[in-house]
Amino acid sequence: MQRRWSLILAVVSLLLLALNVPQVLAVMSSTNYSIGWDSVGVGGSDTSSSATYKLRDNFGFVQGASSSASYQFNSGYRAGVYDRVADFSVNSQLRSSAVAATSATATTVTVTSTSGFSVGDYIAVIQDEGSGQISEMGKITSIASPIITVDAFNGAGPSIDGSNDLVYRLSGSALDLGTLTASAVSTSIIGWDVTADIAQGYSVYIMEDHDLRNADNIAITDVADGTVSAGIGEYGAKSSDTTLASSTFDTADTAITSSLQQVASRSDNSFSTRDFLTLKVAPATAQASGTYSQTVSLIYVGDY
Repeated sequence: MQRRWSLILAVVSLLLLALNVPQVLAVMSSTNYSIGWDSVGVGGSDTSSSATYKLRDNFGFVQGASSSASYQFNSGYRAGVYDRVADFSVNSQLRSSAVAATSATATTVTVTSTSGFSVGDYIAVIQDEGSGQISEMGKITSIASPIITVDAFNGAGPSIDGSNDLVYRLSGSALDLGTLTASAVSTSIIGWDVTADIAQGYSVYIMEDHDLRNADNIAITDVADGTVSAGIGEYGAKSSDTTLASSTFDTADTAITSSLQQVASRSDNSFSTRDFLTLKVAPATAQASGTYSQTVSLIYVGDY
């Protein structure tokens, strides 16, 4: 009799914002502080606001900006004011939302049913679901059954031909890899969307509370060879960001650990920038049956 396993993975998103004064010309700093600008002869509270507006006052000062390849100068009263903004949202693949995909273009996907999908939903489009799947992520802007249109797709650009190609909603906080078998690699996606008005960019990190294990503390082994393979008993993940500098999630199936590991990054201001992790698991033939679980945290950090 073939053993069967089920897996429920809780996903937690954390937003960390490091606050400091903005950086302009003549910034003074060390490894543990930064002074964005000096203010001489002026001061006091000059910001007025309510629930519906915010006003910065300027009295009798000439303001302007000039720059070259090596400097930027902002002149005038309170010229250095810069309210930094960041938004970080995380959504996981909802297994029950699966529909077959028959074709796709740069911003559309044709499906067998649009039931359950709404404008504003994030979706994952997957070619050949399984260990070697190719995926992309987008946000729905319109639906005219059987066609779903998104604002843009981010990912590897799957080639959809209707054979084992699927579309899922990304709308959950718990990730379900379903009933596992030793003969196949099960997958699921965690996606995120970042808007960060931060000139130096940001990074997203992942960590786990403990290994993927059951109530008897029996764990599925972390992947060590760069590829999660059926029948061996392995667990890991791979990022859609192919430019990571401080981890191997961009090039190989990588073990999730209790230490912070980079899974996405950008080096400048970003608007609705998306990436995702494809989690992969395959129990060993002799793996104990049961429900395996863990809590995974995704953490955003602005690179100030």
